[in-house]
Amino acid sequence: MAERRRVALVTGGSRGLGAVIAGVLAGRGYDLVIGGRDRDALNHVTHALSAPLETRQPGPRSRVLAVAGDLTEPGTRTSYLDAARQLGGLDVLVNNASELGPIGPLVNFDVNRLGRLFPVNAAVPLWLTQLAAPMLSERQGLVVNITSDASVAAYPGWGPYAASKAALELISRTLAAELAEQGIAVVLVDPGDMRTRMHQEAFAGEDISDRPLPEVTVPFWQWLFDREPATLAGQRVRAQQENAPWLQLA
Repeated sequence: MAERRRVALVTGGSRGLGAVIAGVLAGRGYDLVIGGRDRDALNHVTHALSAPLETRQPGPRSRVLAVAGDLTEPGTRTSYLDAARQLGGLDVLVNNASELGPIGPLVNFDVNRLGRLFPVNAAVPLWLTQLAAPMLSERQGLVVNITSDASVAAYPGWGPYAASKAALELISRTLAAELAEQGIAVVLVDPGDMRTRMHQEAFAGEDISDRPLPEVTVPFWQWLFDREPATLAGQRVRAQQENAPWLQLA
């Protein structure tokens, strides 16, 4: 009997941190569902992840299914989970897709935009966890929710985004307590400040070259995906933490 393949689902997987996480998972033999709103970018990442071994990192060749669409739409979320079922199930759900928007003081903020930030940053991870829970429970799986240090600080200009990530943190800790009996572990990961398109768009016209690229987090993800999910349940971990055990892998 063929060995069962592990399957991971990564939202916001078409570029930046999501593409880095997907690459680590592919290198560890996972089949993948990746998603994003940019179909061309998704196709590029899909080709790279499923390329022959000599053109990417070592490991079994992955099956990769891409889902393009807006995750606030129910049909897109359903398509993600249908793709995971097509691959045989789900072991890891990485809720990476986020929206930041322009940085500025709260007194000038268009409050209507909370109707976009909270659904994308807090509600979508909950919706996907609800849909994925039966498959994750079957495999004693892991949910990784991407947070931010802004959620635990009062950075001027970052208030709306920070509030949505703070909501995600409380949702995640509650899910960790509620899903433990089903064998599902939920962990929060703060990846740290990075040079991504989302950050560049927030600081339009500014030089953010002093920030590291998302690849700086690769040793952390290698460490994380080597852990038994149950040992991580309810934790909040910083990917760029100084003197962390995963830095020995760099």
